[in-house]
Amino acid sequence: MKTPFEFLKPRSGKGEARKREREVARKIERLMEIRDEGTFKAGLERDLGIKPDHPRFAEILNVWRDVQ
Repeated sequence: MKTPFEFLKPRSGKGEARKREREVARKIERLMEIRDEGTFKAGLERDLGIKPDHPRFAEILNVWRDVQ
């Protein structure tokens, strides 16, 4: 049984990578639920640091538009 303080234990490199991966996946899921393009773009920059000058920005925007 895990104690309430399991989150305080140090993680391995792989464990930290998995944790970051889950956090990014959650952020992407929340962003994909946004219906307004301006809000989506602002969320990309705020949550993921992806600005319009990012090399994949246009691709990301096209994927979002296809989902809408």
